[in-house]
Amino acid sequence: MEPLLFALRYFTNLPLRREPRWHEDHAAASLAWLPLTGLVLGVCSTALELFFQNTGFPQYPPLRVFLLTALELWVGGTLFYVGYGKSCDGLFAALGTARRFEALEDGHIGRKGALGYFMALFAKVLLLAELSLQDDFVYVLLFTPCWARWAVSYTACNYQVAKSDGMAFFFKVGQKRATIILATGFTLALLLLAPRYFYLAALGSYLALLFCCSVVQSRLGGQTEETWGFSAVAAELSFLLFCAASGVVFRLIGA
Repeated sequence: MEPLLFALRYFTNLPLRREPRWHEDHAAASLAWLPLTGLVLGVCSTALELFFQNTGFPQYPPLRVFLLTALELWVGGTLFYVGYGKSCDGLFAALGTARRFEALEDGHIGRKGALGYFMALFAKVLLLAELSLQDDFVYVLLFTPCWARWAVSYTACNYQVAKSDGMAFFFKVGQKRATIILATGFTLALLLLAPRYFYLAALGSYLALLFCCSVVQSRLGGQTEETWGFSAVAAELSFLLFCAASGVVFRLIGA
């Protein structure tokens, strides 16, 4: 239970009765539970969406998805989006690897990071507003947070860290292959229950994730806790984008 408590404590804002023991083995094993924390967020968002549908307010799609996104950030925290913003500062710094690490470790988000942060949230609201017009929107709300957090587990388990200190290294020590197997198995089980066009969206998002990870590896030589957030947001936005596109294709061919 300690790895699960660790995942809930570190990756969400859910109130816990007790603090988990901070140990590197628990941190590494907690990555297997990341998709489950995403499902918890998805259940919260789905419950709010069903409330909106039953009450009929608000009917304006962008306002609905803005409230849904606000709930997810409140319950799940902004760890990954802040990491995404810092990654935008670091990855696109033009003064070499050392300067990129300085930008990543800076306690403040710079101009590139702030722009990336708000553009990502804006894109998420717009994509969810588009998808909210579909009948199976609740599946999108349920699965997307799970998929985004699986991307973090995948990145953390399959790529080396850039430096031998910091939280990324803390999560890396004591890591076992079973971690990513459990996380992937749980995510695939949920994916099989989803509409068929999710399969194409997941494939496209996975390829986008591989591209983002390759960019990080080439520019930094490894992953950091901040770039895990970059992976999560990239996987989330690309999945929503491919969901919107593949959903249209499936409807046109009558599948």
